[in-house]
Amino acid sequence: MKAQQTPAAFFKTLPLMFLALLAGMVMMGTIMYVMNPVTAYELDFKNPFLIIMLIAMIAGIFGSNLLYNYNKNKIDLKDSTESKVARIQQAVIIRFAFVEGPALLGIILYLKESNLIFLMLSAMMVLYFLTLKPSKEKIIDDMNLTSEQKRDLE
Repeated sequence: MKAQQTPAAFFKTLPLMFLALLAGMVMMGTIMYVMNPVTAYELDFKNPFLIIMLIAMIAGIFGSNLLYNYNKNKIDLKDSTESKVARIQQAVIIRFAFVEGPALLGIILYLKESNLIFLMLSAMMVLYFLTLKPSKEKIIDDMNLTSEQKRDLE
């Protein structure tokens, strides 16, 4: 039997999860730059890795929003609060993963290609990730709660 997370625990762990993922991306990028401090950058569209990176970034941004909204819209009004919490948690994790993936790919490509443009593109993904910082109010709005369930959470 799978234990479901309580809403109170979810709202405590969500900011920690966000900060942990953010810190991981920033620290990995910083460490890789310190290990290999390259100052040359070349925006060469003949480089297949640059095209792959740009496609991954676009897919990550659109995919994260598309799948988040898809999972959010699967939450039914008559579901229990715990079920809604589980669904929104799944949606948030998928959203974060779709943004973190291209950021980490850029860091790896920076090391492989020794081209600062990949680290800059990763930094752009990190900045986009910052815009996804979840707030309790936004998550509550996205959970499709009844008025009674909203009162219970507040």
